[in-house]
Amino acid sequence: MTNSSAISICLVSGSPETRAILRESASLWAPGAAFTELAPESATKFPACTVAIVDATGDAGAAAELARGIRAGGSKAAIVLVVAGGALDEKVAARIASYGVLEQVQLQEASRALGPALERALGAGDAGSGFAAAHDELRRTQRLLAAGEIALGLQHSMNNPLTAILAEAQLLEMEELTPEIGTAVGRILENTRRLVALVRKLDVIGPKKSA
Repeated sequence: MTNSSAISICLVSGSPETRAILRESASLWAPGAAFTELAPESATKFPACTVAIVDATGDAGAAAELARGIRAGGSKAAIVLVVAGGALDEKVAARIASYGVLEQVQLQEASRALGPALERALGAGDAGSGFAAAHDELRRTQRLLAAGEIALGLQHSMNNPLTAILAEAQLLEMEELTPEIGTAVGRILENTRRLVALVRKLDVIGPKKSA
């Protein structure tokens, strides 16, 4: 049991009866906690809280999506999943774990097991922070890879037309031109060479070719 009144707990369940059970069980552990009760459909904008207790007794897949939404919204709350009993499907369990859900409690054992699970989930704050940092790093890496792919596509798309423009301008430069046209051709050559140089720099951004 904790006597901390600074803890805020979000209860997410479509069943008022289940929310009542979870609130009573969590109150045994943290009688001074502030509670917010949410139905899954109203949890799109997840409020700030210390810990989220998510009901997965009906649809574990939907609960996994809810956990993903909580993380996608930037919440770093510890998440405890409440299940009906038995082991979750391996794929669903893996998805839930990837969202930083560290604890699962069976509903029928909530009065006894929910408090210790909340204690462990909050005690794993460093692990939760590590998860969030790893998630942020993954998203940065994905954005860099996407930028690299775009850069490579641009390079391929622009290289051939620029080379053709440069070649035509060089041929024009060899002709007998009026001063005005000669100046215009010179500007075309200068700007095209500048663009060619910029396109070549996209190699730095694009994915590196293997040896």
